[in-house]
Amino acid sequence: MTSTSASDLGRIDLASFGLADEELSSLRAITADWSAALNELFAAGREEPQLADFIARCRSLPGELGDARWQEAWLRDWQKLNSQGYPMQMLFNLLNTAFDNCERNVLGGERLVPRLRVDLLSLLRRALMSALSCAVDMIEEGILQAAGIPGELAAVRYLWEGLGTGQRYAVLSVSVVNRDAFVHLSAADLQSLPGLLAGRLGQLLRAEDRLFAGREGEWLLILPNIRSLTQPALAGAYVQRDFSRPFRLGSGKALYFDVAIGAAVMPDHGSDPEAVLAASRIARWHLAGGRDAFAWFLPEMQTDWQHRSELADELKIALSQETLDLYLQPQIETASGLCVGAELLLRWQRESGEWVSPQLAMELVDENGWRRLYTDWLFRYALRLSSDLAAAGIELRLALNLTADDLADDDLVEMIAQRLETWQIGGERFTLELTESAMLASPERAREIFSQLRQLGFRLALDDFGTGYSSLSHLVSLPLDELKIDRSFIVAMSRSPEHRRVVRTIIDLARDLDMMPLAEGVEREDEAEMLRQMGCHRIQGYLYGKAMPENEFIAWHNNYHA
Repeated sequence: MTSTSASDLGRIDLASFGLADEELSSLRAITADWSAALNELFAAGREEPQLADFIARCRSLPGELGDARWQEAWLRDWQKLNSQGYPMQMLFNLLNTAFDNCERNVLGGERLVPRLRVDLLSLLRRALMSALSCAVDMIEEGILQAAGIPGELAAVRYLWEGLGTGQRYAVLSVSVVNRDAFVHLSAADLQSLPGLLAGRLGQLLRAEDRLFAGREGEWLLILPNIRSLTQPALAGAYVQRDFSRPFRLGSGKALYFDVAIGAAVMPDHGSDPEAVLAASRIARWHLAGGRDAFAWFLPEMQTDWQHRSELADELKIALSQETLDLYLQPQIETASGLCVGAELLLRWQRESGEWVSPQLAMELVDENGWRRLYTDWLFRYALRLSSDLAAAGIELRLALNLTADDLADDDLVEMIAQRLETWQIGGERFTLELTESAMLASPERAREIFSQLRQLGFRLALDDFGTGYSSLSHLVSLPLDELKIDRSFIVAMSRSPEHRRVVRTIIDLARDLDMMPLAEGVEREDEAEMLRQMGCHRIQGYLYGKAMPENEFIAWHNNYHA
């Protein structure tokens, strides 16, 4: 866990969330609003007895967060609640709900909000994130210490001692992939989990093998006297197979874990302990998003990992400081020729000036477990943008993209509803786009979420139709309003009659199912004319405009409709 703050004091890492001393000072201006928001949840003096100290301490968070003594007291209160059985998720929800109340009160339902108020809310959100991040780290540290499991420093010492013996040591970096299952556990189950995991891993090892606790839920298995790479590979296979069996906790709850295992050998893949530990982690990292559970380190992984690691660090700061952007690409109605909508597309420019591809940025979001944070930012940005456009006299529907991970979030609909309520904007102003793969990951879940989102007024669109594997039965059963035709079909239709028939069939299918067909990636006038003749209702692409920042889009829109 980090131990620096904006003033190099205290345990909460304020600097990583862009909170400098002067920003902490300005945060004091929102203390009364924050305290009032907490009072909506717990009237002063009427909290549950166990929560009284914690809530009282939280009321002064905006003004005292930079004080090291306040930090220590707040973390002690958090740890006390956790030991009494209050799950992390409940405390997370409490503070996030308080922020939602504060945001609603500060914005006051106004359509045009002073920039100072928006900036103060952004600072408060970053302050909460820094505190919650530290609390989670502290709890994990305490659990490992209580379980008596040696940590990474002990692993390094062990490898240094063996470095001069001439033996080869294999290091397996083992991490549970689906760690989101942890947040719903009670304090008792959470405290027992490291011991259960260590016990299961220990049963798979030889007498001479060693087990250590790494960082952020990682386990390090060190196998000495390796004569063949087959030995570590077999050990990895045993771990993978064993973890596929359910873990039975003290409460009776059963958990199933997926693991990722990166392997490296000293001195083959690293001449010293730090190098071989890093190599094993890089190999494990390369498994992210794939189907394999085991990987050996390869030298070419190093450069890619280093670059992505730097990008991830910058992206974390960009998310916490909300410096990402959404650009708008026009959507044109073929019958009238008017711009009736715009798709919001992620854009991220690094401090160096380099533009990072949206696909890579989203990969980093998912690899690091920031999907919920990103989606919350996405909706707040979209709502602010919709308000700005309305103030400029531009009324149109904005489209934004969701993923399979978003649909798996139990709090998604509630979060979106709270954001709509805060900004006093209806869901009718937006279209939510999802890919076929996102919908088919869990069709029943998708139908349930879609129904709730439509009740909030949102239109729903199937993105990149034809590039996945959806069946007509799924297409008919899902409550969709739009069908987006992928650019690959648009490019192909000008080459042959067969491809034109495919596009016409998709358009006819959409209309037969009472969906609006929308073609994306249109770059030439002849493509647009073919689509008009086929009855495609809307089109978007470079023919009309690339994705633009807000000011450029407003200027483009006014000029286009002049």
